[in-house]
Amino acid sequence: MWGALKGAVDGGLHVPHKAKNFPGFKAADEKGGESEYDAEAHKEKIFGGHVKEYMEMLQEEDPTKYEAHFAKYLAAGIEPDKVEDMYTEAHEKIREDPTGEPAEKKDITYEKDGDTMKASDGTEHARSQKITLEKRREKVAAKIAAAQAKMMED
Repeated sequence: MWGALKGAVDGGLHVPHKAKNFPGFKAADEKGGESEYDAEAHKEKIFGGHVKEYMEMLQEEDPTKYEAHFAKYLAAGIEPDKVEDMYTEAHEKIREDPTGEPAEKKDITYEKDGDTMKASDGTEHARSQKITLEKRREKVAAKIAAAQAKMMED
């Protein structure tokens, strides 16, 4: 999020912000020193340096977890050394055509059936029914009474 804000500000938009929120900001020490902002540390975050380090650490320490966590990266042929290239390429594509293309709308309709929402593509999602304030209070009172009864038994 802060990378997007920094990009917007660097691009000329006026967005009220404070540099202390950006990665790479070091607050002034108690002795009265000056606070400083390290743009390179922020750039490192934007280009996925922290992801690369994590990938390398997992690759050495736990290859099974590495393959599970980064399965889509590996399927796309992205190794730890190629993470920065991936982000650089994405930035270039955005600069070429910043408008982007809207995603295709899926013609999915939903029907409510009790506590579930059934989609026309066959998926189902459980949805909790809203309860009224009175019923919620009754529910809480019942839980309190049950807890008190249990305490009295002990």
